[in-house]
Amino acid sequence: MIFVTVGSMFPFDRLIRVMDDWAATAAPGRILAQIGHGSYVPRHMEHVRRLSQADFTATMAASDLIVAHAGMGTVITAGRVGRPLVLLPRIEKWGEHTTDHQIATANWLRGKPGIFIADTDADLPGAIAAAQRAGGQDATLPPHADPAFTDRLRAAILGFLDQTAGPRT
Repeated sequence: MIFVTVGSMFPFDRLIRVMDDWAATAAPGRILAQIGHGSYVPRHMEHVRRLSQADFTATMAASDLIVAHAGMGTVITAGRVGRPLVLLPRIEKWGEHTTDHQIATANWLRGKPGIFIADTDADLPGAIAAAQRAGGQDATLPPHADPAFTDRLRAAILGFLDQTAGPRT
């Protein structure tokens, strides 16, 4: 099964429309889409508006592939259940989000094991095919931040606290 999700905050009709068009011609087997509050209703794949958190996680775990927006909640959950992930980032100028941070997220995730990026609608079928060819390579992210990053962050915070604390007595 392919599980398509738009996340829980905003509609993402473009992703659902592109996946629905692909489903109409690709005959990939079962597709279930969580479409949220979008106005586009798919005709060629099963859909639900929203799943509970437990059902969302269970559906991800039962899927062979996840296709989603580039939201970190979705990415982290896919990594936790160990499923390959295809991401299509939302675009701010198209009213899909308030910033283009999902493009930055997708670029940061590009090339990580089990994560495939579709930069455009036209790239989505190829990204799905690449994920399927990868033979079940699951999305995996380290569970903790890079120690070099956390060391720099800790030093910056301690330096800031030292500057704002004033003289020590």
